Amino acid sequence: MKRQRFLLNTPDQIGEFLFDATGMIPGYTQFSPGAADLTYDMVDLNGVTLLWASGVAHCRWLDQMSDDGRVHFGFMVGAEKGATSLGHELTPNDAMLFLPGQEMDYVFLGPVVTLEIGVSREIAEQLGWQFSGTPLSKHPRPLLARLEHICRHATEIASEPGTTEAQFSELRDIILDALEIALTPWLEADSDTTSFMDGSTAAYSVLKGLDRVLSDPDEMDVDIQAMSQKLGVSRRTLFYALRKSIGLTPRRYQELLRLGQLRQMLKASDTDSHTVTQLAMGLGFGDLGRLAGKYHKQFGEYPHETLRN
Repeated sequence: MKRQRFLLNTPDQIGEFLFDATGMIPGYTQFSPGAADLTYDMVDLNGVTLLWASGVAHCRWLDQMSDDGRVHFGFMVGAEKGATSLGHELTPNDAMLFLPGQEMDYVFLGPVVTLEIGVSREIAEQLGWQFSGTPLSKHPRPLLARLEHICRHATEIASEPGTTEAQFSELRDIILDALEIALTPWLEADSDTTSFMDGSTAAYSVLKGLDRVLSDPDEMDVDIQAMSQKLGVSRRTLFYALRKSIGLTPRRYQELLRLGQLRQMLKASDTDSHTVTQLAMGLGFGDLGRLAGKYHKQFGEYPHETLRN
């Protein structure tokens, strides 16, 4: 099952659940009377876990992350009476990365909703993530709002019957793209990424190299790891270069190029010689329903309308 909901009322229940789900060793102390009434809505995307937590109690958390390689990131979606950490007020711009060996000490003064994102050790190693710094960092609010929006969309899709593994995989990759940007304050720069931080010329050269790769029809749906290898740069450098030069992630840029190419092909064709399905499948689009929605959002009409006109 991809989506499950849990109601936790005691410190023992909370500790057992969070250790299994995240690798975190929580210390939960409740100051308000009654049961904890802590609800977790959990979405499993095969190596990426979304945890929507909703609680009502005035409580303190003293959390430590176990050293099992899992990544755990979180931020407040809303806090009715506010929250503090180490004596400082937490704001909607604050995000936390739970790092092994570092204790997080924070207090929720009343009802709160948080979003926590867990990533498996295997995926973190594949992406080459290595972290340093303090657990708490400030982020631009639009960045966290976009990440929240992406995760809400994934949660809705996970609840729909008939969602395919390919859709789950696509959702996971989109979340990882957005999360990697949010993790920037903690990610240790590799040597070639550091060289890109001194100016825009090198970043632009990566963009032009990617254009050459994606101009090959056989490479139009290549994944990000393969993009990096073909360009001779790290995945992180590819992300940094595109954000610096055009303000997009590699996956989003690739998607927009493919949508644009499909639109050109639809305009150059007619209903007698081609169908939307033929042209879309030729460009590597698999889920035609999702494609139609993305196409309409980008161009204001559906693919079949472009072909018909």
